[in-house]
Amino acid sequence: MSSDIPDPPSVTSRSLTRIALIGVVALLLIAAPIAGLLAWEPVEEGNVKVVKKWGATTGTVFEPGAHFVNPVSQSTSSLSVRPQSYTMSSSTSEGDRRGDDAITVLTEDGLRTDIDVTVRYRIDAGQAVEFYRNYRTLATAEERLIRPSIRSVLRTEAGRLPVTVIYTGEGQTQLKAAAERELAEEFADDGLILEAVQVRNVELPAEYAQAVEQKEITEQRRQQKQDELAVEELEAERKRIEAQGQADANRILAESLSDEVLAQKYIEKLDETDTVYIPVGDGGYPQFVRSLDSDGSSSSGSSAGSSSDTTSASSRSSTSSGSENETSN
Repeated sequence: MSSDIPDPPSVTSRSLTRIALIGVVALLLIAAPIAGLLAWEPVEEGNVKVVKKWGATTGTVFEPGAHFVNPVSQSTSSLSVRPQSYTMSSSTSEGDRRGDDAITVLTEDGLRTDIDVTVRYRIDAGQAVEFYRNYRTLATAEERLIRPSIRSVLRTEAGRLPVTVIYTGEGQTQLKAAAERELAEEFADDGLILEAVQVRNVELPAEYAQAVEQKEITEQRRQQKQDELAVEELEAERKRIEAQGQADANRILAESLSDEVLAQKYIEKLDETDTVYIPVGDGGYPQFVRSLDSDGSSSSGSSAGSSSDTTSASSRSSTSSGSENETSN
């Protein structure tokens, strides 16, 4: 019965070679897309990639676009070259750290002052390799370079300013200029570009702020008193000028009232009204009439006065007689 079982087919070397070739081709067909995907290295806008070989930087930087690397030996690290900002503030909603993170400085006159500041910077794409070798990430650079540098500069510069200057626009400009000058030099050595330092707020000590406020109130009151005094002086000057004008007018009027003018005004009044009150001197004559210097004016005045008195007396006598006659009848 054993003689009836057929023998297994024999495998020749040619068959094995064919099978191996088929396996290699299949492997290549599968591995090629994977290798292509691994070798494809795109770089997005606003970023660069530092190329590394076996973990060490090669000095090559990929700009935005499409690039290829050896997925076996090469790798990349992405860095953002967009503008960045680092803020140290007393407000928890603004600073990069929780809590009060303002920079406390000591002024020239020994008072403590808190300063809020923002540092604006970016990575220099041309020195991305240098930056990566020193810090690897932006967070590390902020902690090891930006934070201690800005604190040191502001504390040094604030120590040269009195508290009366540091909170003014001039003082803050001085702080800003000093910080930008010092940080620009330090950043350039580490692959960073400083764009600006913004001194956002200078908070004075509470006791000094109260003193400044009180001084301002006192100054305002003093200015108000000066203004009131100036108004009073102007009013006094106005009254003086007015009185002087009135005095000058009275003097001119007095000088113009000669005896002739008075006589003329007396005659004009006689024509305007039935009753005229005239000061009368001795003998019943108006004083200004008797003092006239004109030739014969006194005599004429006296005659006129006598005639008038006589006429008036006659009239009064006639009136009296008429009254008596009427009474007798």
